[in-house]
Amino acid sequence: MANNPVLSQERGGVSVLVALLMVVLLGFSALAVDVAFVYSERTQLQNGADASALAVAQKCALNTSDVDCRSTAPLAKSLANSNAVDAKSNVKNVVISVADRKVTVSTGALEDGQAPNRVSLIFANALGVGSSEVTATSSAEWGSPVAGPAPFPIVFSECELKDGSGWQVVEFRKKADSTPACAGGPPGGFGSLNSTPGKCEALVDITKSASGSNTGNTGAPFNCVGLLTEWRSKIEAGTPPIGLFPIYDQVSDSGSNAVYHLIGFAAFEVHGWKFKQEGSSVFPDSFRDNYYPGYRCSSTQCIGIIGKFVKMVSLDDAYKLGSYDPMMGTAVVRLTLEEATP
Repeated sequence: MANNPVLSQERGGVSVLVALLMVVLLGFSALAVDVAFVYSERTQLQNGADASALAVAQKCALNTSDVDCRSTAPLAKSLANSNAVDAKSNVKNVVISVADRKVTVSTGALEDGQAPNRVSLIFANALGVGSSEVTATSSAEWGSPVAGPAPFPIVFSECELKDGSGWQVVEFRKKADSTPACAGGPPGGFGSLNSTPGKCEALVDITKSASGSNTGNTGAPFNCVGLLTEWRSKIEAGTPPIGLFPIYDQVSDSGSNAVYHLIGFAAFEVHGWKFKQEGSSVFPDSFRDNYYPGYRCSSTQCIGIIGKFVKMVSLDDAYKLGSYDPMMGTAVVRLTLEEATP
């Protein structure tokens, strides 16, 4: 059978077209490898910048004189490197504004044979693009919590906070205190707050007054058994829980009508409790209530939580932040929304 010249030409044209398309597809595939590499590098840098900003902000929240609360923070470099696959990154700068309670960390790629903040490209190099700039920026802020959940629906008097960081029993039914200008608890009240329905917590905003509800010797709140079980496990394991508790400086009315004027949140490390005046020490109403009798709670009639106030920095994003209050000794750190690549 004789060859068909027209058919041969068509086949030849298709072959050329397929070859050209293969070249284009291979080119795009090659460039995709470079793009994926740059994306991966930037993700590593962003993770390092986020970790560095959060860690430095935590240091500043505890102590603005800390060696890591500086533009030369060694912690920032360490965390940036540890988040890079090759353990190398360029911390371009660390900007700390104590007045604004904010830390900004900028990172860049660091590759042998390349200028800082740039990485080599393999396939794009054939098109005359030998490298690409890869950087990341992250900011974190800190401040005292001013609104959010109280993990256990009670409120502490400023009196206890002023007593310092030593061991004590924070009494729920405290009517007076020898500390000048320090409000005691309401007559007939046990320092309880109105709880969120079905939960062992109270939503608190220190710009608003909080109301109390429990006035009787009723033991542990029903919805709090799960939390108290968790607390007991942590205490027995040697890692006592720390909760953020609202603090008041004034109280009006009494009993279930008590209204507390709130001034902030303080961190309290829990080591035991007693929610009933009489009867045996049975969980969940009591736990290690004789573990530390306390200088105030020598009587078996007192009700309270045993522990001590501590300084704490939390990463919990459930709280609204305000200016830092050193008297409370509690701060929350979180990333801001100003994350961008310069």
